[in-house]
Amino acid sequence: MSQENVELVTAANHAYNAGDMDAMMSFYAPDVEGYPDAGFPEARPLVGREEFMSWLQGIDTAWVDAKWVTRDVFALDDGRVVYRGDWGGEGLASGIETASSITGIFTIRDGQISRVEWFFDHDAALKAVGLAE
Repeated sequence: MSQENVELVTAANHAYNAGDMDAMMSFYAPDVEGYPDAGFPEARPLVGREEFMSWLQGIDTAWVDAKWVTRDVFALDDGRVVYRGDWGGEGLASGIETASSITGIFTIRDGQISRVEWFFDHDAALKAVGLAE
């Protein structure tokens, strides 16, 4: 099951990177919860696909074509998936290529992503799941 969860999160991210938000959202539960790190603009708890999608579209407006490029992804024994990647792209206003390291903790329920927590600090993400680097 853990490999299936990794594949699910990876497939959702591939859809995001392809710009296919509808396909991406099909991997998320209707009542998905999102918890962005305080470093994100308008960081607040997100509940449901509509709010989740609206927030994502809002943070993507700063980029020509936002991407989250995989650095590492692994499953935890409790069914969650840790996904670390570089998120960013070419700045819409500046034209400068930039990225930030973001770690997401994905909870899978009934074959869909039901919860995501995003961290700018990878060590804090590992601590949140009971691991230390």
